[in-house]
Order: sequence, then structure tokens, then C-alpha cells
Amino acid sequence: MPITRNQASSTNEGEEDTLQRLLRAVASLQARSDEQSRLSAEAELRHAEAEERHRLAEERHLDAMRAVERREEELCQHIAALRAAKERNQEEHGEVATPPFLGQPFCKEIDETTIPSNFKEVVVEPFDGSQDPHAHLH
Repeated sequence: MPITRNQASSTNEGEEDTLQRLLRAVASLQARSDEQSRLSAEAELRHAEAEERHRLAEERHLDAMRAVERREEELCQHIAALRAAKERNQEEHGEVATPPFLGQPFCKEIDETTIPSNFKEVVVEPFDGSQDPHAHLH
């Protein structure tokens, strides 16, 4: 059965409408794809920047830790040198090392001095600051 001119014309118009709708859909999809590509590129850039900041922060942290370890080693060496010098000093002077606050706070010479039998300890009341200090002592 042959197609008439009117039928062919209406078929072409219907195809053109469909084609126009398809072209609009393709353009819309292309715009969405372009937007998604742009957003993806921005996200990748932000991710790369965040990784770089993280890497730099880790480097700074490692540098700080190395500096702390170096300082700790220096202090340990200094403490060891001070202890060795203290031991040498005690050996040279023949002093016996007494732990702090266990022995008398005076040197051997004072500790070995005998106290006279007629020694009388002076007792002074605590000074409260309300009078002349000189008058307080007499």
C-alpha cells in the first residue's frame, strides 16, 4: 500500500518532534555529565590538597619528635656527665655520698666540731613585724 504525501509529511513531523526531544534529552544529559565531571575534579583537587596538608603535618610531627629525641639524648648525656663529675669530686675529697635530706645539712668539719659543755641555746620568739626588729632581739 503506497504512502500518501500527507502521511509522509505527518510521519516526518512526528520523527522531527521525537528527534528534538531526543536532542534535548542528550543535551540535558551532557550538561549533567559536564557538571558531574566538574564536581568530581573539584573533589579530587580538595582530596589531593587534604592529603598534602596531612603529609606536611606528619613531616612536622616527625621533625618535632626527632628534635625531642635529640634533646632527650642531650639531657641524658648531660645528666650522666654531671653524675660522673659528682662522683669524681666525692672521690677526690673523700666524701661519702649521702642521699639528700638523710644526713646533716652541714659539712664534715661542722659536724665533727664538739659542742662546749656550757653551751646554751638561744631561744627567740618568732618576729611578727609589729615592732622594731632590733628591739625584738633584745
